[in-house]
Amino acid sequence: MIKDNVIIIRDFFKLVKGNKKWLFLLFLGSIMAHLSSLLIPVFSSNIVYEVTNRNASATYMNIGLLAITYVAYNLFWYLNYVSYSHNFKYSYKNLREKIIDKVFTYDTEFSNKLSKGTILNTVNTDTANLSEMIDNVCEIMVVFVKVIVMIFIFLKTNIYIGFLVLVLECIYLKSFDYCNVMSTKYLRGQQKYRDKLTDNLSQILNGLGEIKVFNIYDKIKNSFYIIANKWSDQYMAKRKYVNIRASLLPFITHFGKIILYLILVLFVLNGTFEVNMLILLITYFENTMTNTKELMGYSRQIREWSISIMRINNILNYSSKNQITFGMNTNDYINGFIEFKNVSFAYKSKNKGNIENISFTAEPNSITALVGHSGSGKTTITNLILRKYRIDEGTILIDNENIYEYSKEVYSTNVVGVNQSPFMFNMSIRKNLNLIDSNFENQIQACKRVGIHDYIMSLPKGYNTILTENAANFSGGQKQLLAIARTLLSKSEILIFDEVTSSLDTLLVEKIKDIFENLKLDHTIIIVTHKKDVMKIADKIIVLNKGKIVGQGTHEELMKNNSYYIDLQTNNYSSSHKKQEVDAVMPSFDEFGL
Repeated sequence: MIKDNVIIIRDFFKLVKGNKKWLFLLFLGSIMAHLSSLLIPVFSSNIVYEVTNRNASATYMNIGLLAITYVAYNLFWYLNYVSYSHNFKYSYKNLREKIIDKVFTYDTEFSNKLSKGTILNTVNTDTANLSEMIDNVCEIMVVFVKVIVMIFIFLKTNIYIGFLVLVLECIYLKSFDYCNVMSTKYLRGQQKYRDKLTDNLSQILNGLGEIKVFNIYDKIKNSFYIIANKWSDQYMAKRKYVNIRASLLPFITHFGKIILYLILVLFVLNGTFEVNMLILLITYFENTMTNTKELMGYSRQIREWSISIMRINNILNYSSKNQITFGMNTNDYINGFIEFKNVSFAYKSKNKGNIENISFTAEPNSITALVGHSGSGKTTITNLILRKYRIDEGTILIDNENIYEYSKEVYSTNVVGVNQSPFMFNMSIRKNLNLIDSNFENQIQACKRVGIHDYIMSLPKGYNTILTENAANFSGGQKQLLAIARTLLSKSEILIFDEVTSSLDTLLVEKIKDIFENLKLDHTIIIVTHKKDVMKIADKIIVLNKGKIVGQGTHEELMKNNSYYIDLQTNNYSSSHKKQEVDAVMPSFDEFGL
């Protein structure tokens, strides 16, 4: 037990840094409060002794000392509690920021290894657990020393009584520790299934509309309940040891107290001890067992929170051979000339979307369209330009400079993308745009350029209109226009649009076509599309099939001599792509364990 706790405490202090001032006051308050508690039985037994001997002055003096000790005891605990509060705030803030900052820097592969449920529960629950643990570390150290001191008092008073207390203490400690070990084992199982429940519930909420449309509620509900039942099984297994710890282990204390009473009463009747000594030793025994219970309670929590240490370290210590780092190139004068040279990339977790030996260029002041059937590698190419993955082979250049050589600041302000379902925060339109550029005039100009300004101004609160979660109060087309306006505020040279017209009606597609034509005047535009009308406005079309380029040119050129592109212009392409869209928004049965 001691070895395990020492290892956990060591790992804890490697991870959590408390405020030195409040840490000192936390320990000081605890040490002095426990020292005061050792004096209380002494003064209480002295009062009994002096009043029995009718020594009034000594009696009142001991009452006065007892009163002072109680005041000191409570004031020291107040200092401890105040220090704990400040330490919790300091530790929680620092640990939470450390985790979030780390998550923000990780690649897409990271989210495949750790689920959203795990990350959310770690940030919300595990960080709070460890911020509380600093108080447990303090108490387990101080209370352990206090119990040793009280056992020493018993041994010094009477070797046989001391030995009895020591044996009872060891039995109690061993039994309590076993229950702690087993309950922690099943708590770890609870944590595992709680993460799965959070993931599952998140997927249900995201796909609620489709679940209703396809009437698959019962199937989804059953999968959720299967996980919930596994969580319940772990809970019940844990409760078995919690119940033993809470209701059966106190028998050891009660049995020991009865035996101690019999021995001490015998000593008093034989004249070996005075009555006050009986009161003192019984009180110390009760305190010893109570403090041991507290000690093991702290030990249990430390064992349980070691799970939180492990989970947080899994995030903070994550490493990947494919982790994408930024370079030192701070040249911000980017024209936007993109070149792929023999680029190959394969996903580790799926077969679709891999590309092989891709070479092409995308020039400034032009529109380059990526077209092909589902899984041909279109989105993979845009993801590689956006640095979501590191390529396996070849080179990607922007203005003849490797994309991995640019600094984070330069790259993030010059290359941005808009996807089929852009995310909007639950705040006003203006605050959403403020995240990119807080200049209101710039926001208005960007919205005017994409044609959303007049609609915004027609709303009762204009730019102060609150967007509901992910802008559900805006139509798909309006949200896309707002996302494009937000992209323009970034002043990026390279704009990437991945299927932004896929779910829009004909009128909005025509409007966005005009926007694309306007944006290419001062940007490099890359579009992933299946819309025939959008393909026609592209200055260059890259035709992809199974991860390889099977054609390049304008719409007119490809219609003359590229049979694969001609096939894409048939209705088969549109219908197959619509199926892909349904699959994209439809919750996967695999995700629900069906």
